[in-house]
Amino acid sequence: MASKTSPSRTPKSTKAPLESMDVKNFKYTASPHPTVECTVPGLSHESFDMDWMPRTSSLMWIDALTRFHVLHRPMDDQTDVGKQLPQIEADEHLQTKAGRVGEKLWSQQDTERAFLNWGRFSKDMHPFGQYSEFTMSKALYDLEVPKWSLGFRFRLGFIGACSVTKICEFFARGKDGNDILIWSNKYQQVAVDKKTRQPTRMPAWFKDKYQGTGCLSQAMVLRPFKKPEVTFCHPILVQYSDIDEYGHANWSAYVKWAIDAIHAAVLPDEQIRSANSQTKGGRALRGVTKETLGRGLHKFQITYFRECLEGDKVEVHLWVDGEPDEVFCCLVKAGEEICQIKLFYFRNNEVESS
Repeated sequence: MASKTSPSRTPKSTKAPLESMDVKNFKYTASPHPTVECTVPGLSHESFDMDWMPRTSSLMWIDALTRFHVLHRPMDDQTDVGKQLPQIEADEHLQTKAGRVGEKLWSQQDTERAFLNWGRFSKDMHPFGQYSEFTMSKALYDLEVPKWSLGFRFRLGFIGACSVTKICEFFARGKDGNDILIWSNKYQQVAVDKKTRQPTRMPAWFKDKYQGTGCLSQAMVLRPFKKPEVTFCHPILVQYSDIDEYGHANWSAYVKWAIDAIHAAVLPDEQIRSANSQTKGGRALRGVTKETLGRGLHKFQITYFRECLEGDKVEVHLWVDGEPDEVFCCLVKAGEEICQIKLFYFRNNEVESS
């Protein structure tokens, strides 16, 4: 399922910058579903592209870093809110020791007392990202809705035989003064044995404690699709800036490549040729225009199969199948599919469902 870590790098331990993230109003509740709520930093000026559209990479990084903080921040007791680590004491955990930059602040014992006892879960197995579904509201694209800082809600979704599904939601303060959901991420991880690198069953203690307490009735499933003969093919060379601390392309890079390829596909033909794309965008992405992209991305679904490293050559294949607001994407490395993405753009005069 997962390729080996790049030999030139070794995974790093938990470091201070993530632990000292400016998280406020931290609250845990066990019922009706295990949930953490808090206030976190939001989108900065760097989070927007030249058209003032929020970058998917920024949304995904904020999501990932906030989850990391919550899944490592120690809590004194996960079943009684009154026994949780007091805010002042928790803040003391975030202070560097003797001012030494980069020193690990939370011990393994600390993280085993975090949300869902995640430190204990990840001690003996590796959680591999299998699926992710981001859904954005129109409020995300409203420049009058402030997006710094944001409310965050993190819930357990479902526990399967080998997988766990969780839901992250980010809220901004709307024009009427009430909180409004601006994006969410439902994602699923598979437990992978660290020695065999193969899927393994959920730990018995984890299932005994949490199975049946999530907010979903079933595991997340994204159906695979078949790449057609005619696609718009956009070549990518995996760069240093795409790489995470494990030496692999980070999870947001795949979506960034897909969106860059879509924008390349709607360029005039002479510009497409100069970009070395192999098929004209008009053939494979019929109906997808600058206007389509300008309405904003409503949803994207990702299935991860394998990883790639710095220097790898990746082909991004795009096409539509009937609906010009829905773009299919398949990423191929050395003839093998490593990721599939489906992107949904807002339609004209589309009304969001509640």
